[in-house]
Amino acid sequence: MTFDTFKTEIFAQAKTKGFTDCELFHSGSTSFSVRVLNGEISEYKNTSLEGVGFRGTFNGKMGYAYTEKMAPELINPLLDNAAANAGIIEEEEVEKLYKGDESYPTVNSYNEALNNIDAAQKIEWALEMEKYAKSLDPRVKMADYCTVANSEGAMSIANSHGLDLAQKQNMAMAYIIARVEENGVTKSGYEYWNGRDFADFCYKTLAEKAVKKALSYLGASSMESGDLPVVFDNSSTKDLFGVFSGVFMAENGQKGFSMLNKDRLGEVVAAPHIVLRDDGVCDKSLGSMAFDAEGVATQQKAVIENGVLKTLLYNLKSAAKDGVKSTGNASKAGFGGAIGTSVNNLYLQPSETSFQDLIKPVEKGVLITEMAGLHSGANAVSGDFSFSADGFLIENGAITRPIEQITVAGNFYELLKNIETVGSDLRFHSMGTGGMGMPSVLVNGLRISGM
Repeated sequence: MTFDTFKTEIFAQAKTKGFTDCELFHSGSTSFSVRVLNGEISEYKNTSLEGVGFRGTFNGKMGYAYTEKMAPELINPLLDNAAANAGIIEEEEVEKLYKGDESYPTVNSYNEALNNIDAAQKIEWALEMEKYAKSLDPRVKMADYCTVANSEGAMSIANSHGLDLAQKQNMAMAYIIARVEENGVTKSGYEYWNGRDFADFCYKTLAEKAVKKALSYLGASSMESGDLPVVFDNSSTKDLFGVFSGVFMAENGQKGFSMLNKDRLGEVVAAPHIVLRDDGVCDKSLGSMAFDAEGVATQQKAVIENGVLKTLLYNLKSAAKDGVKSTGNASKAGFGGAIGTSVNNLYLQPSETSFQDLIKPVEKGVLITEMAGLHSGANAVSGDFSFSADGFLIENGAITRPIEQITVAGNFYELLKNIETVGSDLRFHSMGTGGMGMPSVLVNGLRISGM
């Protein structure tokens, strides 16, 4: 059955079973990836996934059910499961279905040309990328996780209030880990590319970046402990904000899982030059969407503007609890998931300060390029964090040597107020719906613990 046919039949039968309103959420995806190792294909995947999630109001409660097939004989069991699940809901706040917005933003999220690149070409790129990486320096011993991939997905939402929305998107990606060895010491460097046109992909550039990064870590050692200025490169800044992105979600504040809530709107929570945005449509990200998982139009919005907390991120349920409108940040973990909250495209607004100018005023500090233990080392409620890290020593405004076996510790809420400079090198990492993009930042006064 097509989605439209299945939708018509399930909506009609839901009404006869006592559902006062209902919604059908459809998602489907296909993906291809090839990984090579030592000149041979080590992994080849060509997968597809499709299904529908139903939710509806039954006896005043919202019930969920899902299926991977759209077939007439599955409609009754699906409705029965949703009704049964509604009966076990204990929360007082009731989810509401959305009637839709007058208009939705225009999103350019699909490039037909991606379909013109066949599997043979992607396999060749992966093989050549590995071969080229190994040729760049005799210290390169391996190039593993050498992968070229692409994916596409489609999402549709329709409900008994007349909402009927659809969007599709696709993207391509490639990544490589170069492993180098010198004097019995092995180091690795990771690099990735993603885009919507393979014409922008150059396997040589990707290999060169990964090898250069790996070689730069050779000779690393620890350092003495102290409270020092810290520069997070754009990748580690993205990781840091990714760990703590939940503090900006209204439902976490309502549950006491974040120190930010509606009572703090209008309060200074960051340095005066900080602008943190969460835009539904962002030209620099591949994760732009016109609507969220509830059919609410996404928005262009500053979460923090000039250091002031302007909004939290809301879905319909959390917005109703705070007496505001949804910001279009509802999410679902696939067709079988329940409604939650997530970022659209979260990023710090970049400045015109280059990376070199960012580190220039640092007399002695640390550049962080890799962090580990991101979740185990973070307390999302208090904002405290302690991560093991690698990077480089900065002395008199210049990078002098690689460092390893250090720990960087601080508090995320305090860090927001202590960001001295935001760089210009904004880079997004987008994987399907939504994205996270960050430039490098200079932060004052973090605790560095060495060996």
